[in-house]
Amino acid sequence: MAEKKSVLTLNLGSQRVGMARFGIGGKGSLLLKEYAFTEMSGDPTTDGTRRMALSDAVNQLKGPLRAADSEVNYAIPGQYLIAKFVKLPALAEDQVDKIVGFEAQQAVPFPLNETVWDYQLMGKSGGEMEVGIVAVRSEHLNDLNAAVESAGLTARVVDAAPVALYNAFRYNYSPDEGCALLIDLGARTTNLIFIEGRRAFISSFQTGGASISQSIAKEMGMDYESAEQRKVADGFVNLGGNYEDHEDPEIDAMSKVIRNALARIHGEIVRRTAAYRQQQGGSAPVIAYLAGAGASLPYVKEVIEEKLRIPVEYFNPLKNVSVGPKVDVERVSQEAHTLGELVGLALREMACPMELDLAPNSVQASRDVGNRKPFLMTAAAALFAALLGFWVYNSSAASGFEKQRNGVQNKIDTLAGFDNAIKKEEAKEAQFKARADYLATVVADQKYWAAMFDTLNSLLKDDQIWIVQISPVGADGREVVKELFPGAAEWPFDIDSKATAGAKAEKALVTDLFVVAVNRDQASSSGANAIEFFKSLAKSERAKEFFNFTFKDDDELTKKYLIHEVGDLASKDGYAFKMRLPLKRQVELPVTKK
Repeated sequence: MAEKKSVLTLNLGSQRVGMARFGIGGKGSLLLKEYAFTEMSGDPTTDGTRRMALSDAVNQLKGPLRAADSEVNYAIPGQYLIAKFVKLPALAEDQVDKIVGFEAQQAVPFPLNETVWDYQLMGKSGGEMEVGIVAVRSEHLNDLNAAVESAGLTARVVDAAPVALYNAFRYNYSPDEGCALLIDLGARTTNLIFIEGRRAFISSFQTGGASISQSIAKEMGMDYESAEQRKVADGFVNLGGNYEDHEDPEIDAMSKVIRNALARIHGEIVRRTAAYRQQQGGSAPVIAYLAGAGASLPYVKEVIEEKLRIPVEYFNPLKNVSVGPKVDVERVSQEAHTLGELVGLALREMACPMELDLAPNSVQASRDVGNRKPFLMTAAAALFAALLGFWVYNSSAASGFEKQRNGVQNKIDTLAGFDNAIKKEEAKEAQFKARADYLATVVADQKYWAAMFDTLNSLLKDDQIWIVQISPVGADGREVVKELFPGAAEWPFDIDSKATAGAKAEKALVTDLFVVAVNRDQASSSGANAIEFFKSLAKSERAKEFFNFTFKDDDELTKKYLIHEVGDLASKDGYAFKMRLPLKRQVELPVTKK
């Protein structure tokens, strides 16, 4: 292969760090020239970004790969990422950024100015645009980038690890063989990547190889380091059923602990697959691929295949990648499923299906300076030429000055006409922008309320509890209820903030929802199911996207947000209970004046 370019890639795993050098050839060919891994000690779930250990690991790898003072493409681990895949109505290209910005605000549970985020258009389905949004908190990103830079490397591309895996899959496998599930078993996080044609959906959860080691440590009474070493040396997944036990009782017991821990991972896979099918309209996977160091334990493939009941294979990101003479072929064939992110990062030097830019602000600023160098040099040359011309001009005869002045004035008059025309167009642009902003807000609010009511509905497990009234409440606890719902019940809760001025304004800020529900349960004299329903609502991860409860314990929760008066349970209609739901995102509603 005639090499056109060499690229260095770095996968910043939470426990295992990998680095590789690739050669880029003509017509999209890729050559793995060399690679290396190193392990970080300690429990990866208890030490933030592990900046010092990560920096030491990168320093260990750069020597064998002769990577000092090099540019590098590196990947952010899944545990620091927030990935959201949404469907938007068909929009003009100039409106996509605005609408995606609103969606990002809904997806990210902290201010966007504290994050670095990017999005990718994934195509159209059923007349809607599919968009993938990925974000990372700036403080985590800055820690990771500092670990890279402290090793003398400079970031060229900063990508998300699951996205790099997806690009590696698309490079090596056909996208038209039905829905495929790529399972990346990392130390701290398991990433699930659903790939269906040109579509992708990423879902991550905080359970991985470290969770298995923690289970071994707990069950066998040892520290984490000892459990990790024992797992690597003797661990395997117990096949269960009629298979014989291992001759060593301790190893046999450990294999059963590993199987139980893997069962929890399987449960999350099943739950998130159902969410992909229900919420994204995806198909059931017809095949699964295993990636990541956590998949290296013996019999992981067999047990997951048994539980998922679909074919399971090890992911091979080197199917279409050549291997150089310095690479140990036998070793790389055993470790290929751990190289996916490194391959995907190298592919960023070509055209990729997903190309996110998650570079920290410091890297983006350096890029801007580099991009402006040619412009600054041209500007300096132009300035020098102008000064030289000015000197020549002042050395000319006085009669020439008057002629030049008249010519300049004519140009000024012409440009003034252009300036007036530009100002008129700018005024029109401002009008169109105001309309677009309004439409964008309407679309975002529509999706917000629909998702909120869907969340409330999902928590109603049976027909014993009915929601009969949902009323928006203003800052004073009464005004919006009275105006929008004349005759509604008085707001029965204490309100934290004081009423705002202008109670008769055309718009009111809605801070809470007043919800009245009926408990029809005849089996319990205390109505405990109503209290349990409210607690599950307040503590639901899904509901936290919409409601902002503040409480220390269950007792404070129910006193502050629930009025629960058990009535005559002999009544066929049951009894009512009232809830205050404080909104995480306060919105404005029009108020009808009397």
